[in-house]
Amino acid sequence: MSSTHIPKAFDTTDVTFIASGKTKSIFKLNKEDQYVLILSNSSITAGDGAKKDELPMKGINSTSTTCNVFRVLQLAGINTHYIRQEQNNSFIAKRCSMIPLEVIVRRLATGSYLKRNQHITEGTRFNPCLIEFTFKDDVQHDPLVTEQDILEMNLNIGGLQVNSKVLSQIRHVANLAFEALERAWASIDVVLVDFKVEFGVTTDGEIILADVIDNDSWRIWPHGDKNQMKDKQVYRNIPLQSGAPTVGTLSDEQTKVLVDNYSWVANESAKLVDYMVTSNHSTSNTTTTTPSNQRHSNVINNILSPVPSYSSPLTRHINQSHQVGQPCLSMPPANGNSPMVGIIMGSQSDWETMKLAANTLTTLQIPFEAKIVSAHRTPDRMFEYARAAKSNGLKVIIAGAGGAAHLPGMVAALTSLPVFGVPVQSKALSGVDSLLSIVQMPAGIPVGTVAIGAAGATNAALLAAAVLAPFYPAIDANLEQYRKKQTDAVAETPSDNPAAAAHGHAISTPSSNDMVSHISTLLSVQPQSSSSSSSSSSSVSLTTSTSSSTVSTSQSSIKTVKPTIQTQSTTSSSPMQSLHSPLTGVNSPIRSTSPSIVVADKSPLSTFVLSTLRPSALVLPPGSTIGILGGGQLARMTAIAAAQLGYKTHVFCPENDASASHVATFTTKANYNNYSALELFASKVDVVTYEFENIQVEPVEYLSKKVAVFPDPKVLRICQDRVQEKKFIQSLGVGTANFEPVESLEMLQTAIQKIGYPSILKSNTMGYDGKGQVKITDPVDLESAWKKVCADTNTSKAILEQYIEFESEASVIVARGLDSIELPFSMVTNKHRNHILRQTIAPASLPEYVHKDAKEIASKIGKGIGLVGVLAVELFVVKRGDTYQLLVNELAPRPHNSGHWTIEGCVTSQFEQLVRCVCGLPLGSVDLMKRVTEKESLATDSPIIMNNLLGAEVDQWEKCLSQKGSHLHIYAKGDAREGRKMGHVTIIP
Repeated sequence: MSSTHIPKAFDTTDVTFIASGKTKSIFKLNKEDQYVLILSNSSITAGDGAKKDELPMKGINSTSTTCNVFRVLQLAGINTHYIRQEQNNSFIAKRCSMIPLEVIVRRLATGSYLKRNQHITEGTRFNPCLIEFTFKDDVQHDPLVTEQDILEMNLNIGGLQVNSKVLSQIRHVANLAFEALERAWASIDVVLVDFKVEFGVTTDGEIILADVIDNDSWRIWPHGDKNQMKDKQVYRNIPLQSGAPTVGTLSDEQTKVLVDNYSWVANESAKLVDYMVTSNHSTSNTTTTTPSNQRHSNVINNILSPVPSYSSPLTRHINQSHQVGQPCLSMPPANGNSPMVGIIMGSQSDWETMKLAANTLTTLQIPFEAKIVSAHRTPDRMFEYARAAKSNGLKVIIAGAGGAAHLPGMVAALTSLPVFGVPVQSKALSGVDSLLSIVQMPAGIPVGTVAIGAAGATNAALLAAAVLAPFYPAIDANLEQYRKKQTDAVAETPSDNPAAAAHGHAISTPSSNDMVSHISTLLSVQPQSSSSSSSSSSSVSLTTSTSSSTVSTSQSSIKTVKPTIQTQSTTSSSPMQSLHSPLTGVNSPIRSTSPSIVVADKSPLSTFVLSTLRPSALVLPPGSTIGILGGGQLARMTAIAAAQLGYKTHVFCPENDASASHVATFTTKANYNNYSALELFASKVDVVTYEFENIQVEPVEYLSKKVAVFPDPKVLRICQDRVQEKKFIQSLGVGTANFEPVESLEMLQTAIQKIGYPSILKSNTMGYDGKGQVKITDPVDLESAWKKVCADTNTSKAILEQYIEFESEASVIVARGLDSIELPFSMVTNKHRNHILRQTIAPASLPEYVHKDAKEIASKIGKGIGLVGVLAVELFVVKRGDTYQLLVNELAPRPHNSGHWTIEGCVTSQFEQLVRCVCGLPLGSVDLMKRVTEKESLATDSPIIMNNLLGAEVDQWEKCLSQKGSHLHIYAKGDAREGRKMGHVTIIP
């Protein structure tokens, strides 16, 4: 990656002509030969030059549009060749060797795609986007090519071999760029239908978005109305009269329409930049020691560079004393990336609460460090930390403690820095003891004490920001933006949940009228962009099961150490850049009220994919490395399945001797919010997936800007929030239990009046295998239930659900590939003990129509959420007279315990299917391995049985092996604690 200093000014009088195209000329800057001047002209052509016209102002409008588009992409964290606008018809860019490929990204089916796929209806929505390649060759009219065609070309551009990994990177970046622009255009009610982009290789060997992206590069439909298109397609649609000249084809009226269109696009494109800036969606990185961080400072400089008639509100975030080309960070701490806030706590268990302070500081782009400093168990460490805090550059300390809670007061007695105390909820008195201990300080030893638990941790971070804001304008701006978003999120009028108020029935299925509003709201939720830098003494170990060599890093250096592998990082950078690429909804944005209606969101497109993407549908070839977040048994079995297909795996987890580390090729031991470790991890893998959904979404979003992550973090965000998850499910027309969100005891008392008794109170986030769940049968239970749920998961948000009298619990797992093909496995029956899965019976002994319903539900959810990977749908089977009805309980966007039977029971296991999905391989068959069909299996009542081995049951492994038809799996997890999943055995009849 290049970290070249960008000159403050360029000499554009001393240039050498390099090349010209139909609409632009390119000149090398002789005094800065790694840069070029790109000059746009006013030509407009169609049909590979079959007709050509001069369009007044087109060169100026195209340059303005291109520069604004590149600013949007750079604010989205996407690296491009753009440096700055020079004149109204020219801009400066990095000199590149262009890869002779156009990458076409399609959201809606239209144009040439329909000519090649006449069975597809116009307006059909591709989710994820469809990506195609064309080869740049005017003689052959830029033919469509597959990835296999490209590989056979053996292209070497700028010293870079264009292989499968490069193509995968290009596809990933092109998709990110499209989604960034799609969001920006949507902010002014314009639908981005498709676009085409090109990539180049810089003199430093870096692959970046290049060329121009202007009104010739896309289709845009204001208000989703094709008749209102403003792009070059308007010119293409003007027919040539027979015998008429092919140059100068336009009438005065046609010229005026086109000039107005291009001017409109140029003007509106400036609003896209404002949207990215003012909505805080730019991806910031406050660390200055890595190439990517240097690139971020360049992004800020580019935005602020002199541009005709353009000004940005971002200028108030910038210290004007900085010079162009130097790191212009929006928050300049005295020591570069030194932490400004210290988060300390008495024990590891306090982190569940205190990480909310860390998350808030990250959102506000405030560097921090997090340490365990116990007043009782490590008093010397506490004394040393408190006395050195000020000299180490800290400005504020946030101290969390439970029980006796002496830590905040002791630290306040040892330093003059402001100290905010967070009472951590205790088991004995629900945190009241902690609160009283912290707040009752003697005069002269002040501790700013906040609320108990999660709210207090968040507020402590906000107070720290308020202390810093008067001295750091960028923090002040971020804090104002944070507060504004809180205000904007509050509705003006109250409304009851329509599903929960549906006549008191236990089952709630929304009407079709509700569906669009629910889904568009849910899937367009944008997390805040954030950046921070934390300093800690955490260590990160990167191990390999196949080699004794060692990789050790300190900052950006990498050296080999033998015989053990240990990475020591003194600075844990945490740039939580969460520029998100949310789904904009299941349905097409084309409006049904438009006079030019295009029917959208058709049935799954299983016919177009392999013929238009590539013959083998191969994105990542065997030998590539799959990154897995999490080191448990699911990661273990995924790694085994990956190895069978020839892939390497790299597990990232905080545990010592993790189950998956025994079989993975590489292991990184680090906390999930250790961004230095994540940065290194991303550089070592080709794609990333995760084995559980209770991981913080911010690190996953951060990784998604470095490498492809499947399922997308937006899927994770929905599935982590039970309220949003149920709203999303209902928006698809799929039934769930009635529910009400709960954030206090008072809200619980109101919610129970709507839901009734009995009901289930669950934590809204976290919680699994029954943790954070309480059944409520009478009013006496309310307060104790609320306290238990809050204590179990350290959260103050919950969901109250109607208790469902079900006949059985079931689940179905669906796999969905990059090509949008979906394949659900057979529905299974699950039996639980103490909320922990005990046994799975496959297939479920239910009528055939119920199996069909389950698969349709799973496929609908997979398609609606934009799944790439596997997703488990947990179901309640409710019997109404002689018929069965399925209600969705929860979703899990990863392999599921109830799918372990597929390893021996199906042609393709859920784990192999996940590998196929994330690597772009065709999905495997989900047929049963038995020599009978699913229907025959149901008729003969000879199901496949999967039994979990819990706790000490794993000691009966010899007995399991002696059972006929058994297949034993032991997870090598260490202590066999009661209820812990230690293995499973599958019995094939």
